[in-house]
Amino acid sequence: MYWRAWEALRHDRQYGALGGETPISYIAISRFAQDNEIPPADFTLFHRFMTAIDAEWLDHVARETELRKKKGG
Repeated sequence: MYWRAWEALRHDRQYGALGGETPISYIAISRFAQDNEIPPADFTLFHRFMTAIDAEWLDHVARETELRKKKGG
């Protein structure tokens, strides 16, 4: 469920004009939870997992960007 949720939310973020991505917003995660009937009692855990998965993605993107810069691309 968490991976499917992240896939649905992963593009619901801001992108910088010069590249870079911001984390998925709390509002987007909260709305997804409401739309998918995730109980309020489970929301804190859901939000933590979404934030953790997204943080790993952002770390990956940053590493890939740095590698491309070093290779001159």
